[in-house]
Amino acid sequence: MSRFASEFFEQSPVLLYPLLSLALFFIVFLVVLLYVLRMKAPEADRYARIPLEEESEVPHE
Repeated sequence: MSRFASEFFEQSPVLLYPLLSLALFFIVFLVVLLYVLRMKAPEADRYARIPLEEESEVPHE
C-alpha cells in the first residue's frame, strides 16, 4: 500500500463504520449458516413446502 493511502487510512475515523458493518454481516451470516446446517430434514422440508401451499393450508402456530 502506498504511503499516501496508508496515511489516509490511519487518519480517517469514518473507516471504522465499514469495518464494523463487515464484521456484523459476517457474524450474522455465520449464525444463519450454522442454523441452516443444524436444521433437521423434516423442518427443512416444511420450509421448502411453504411457497407451494395455498393460504388456507398454512397452519397458524
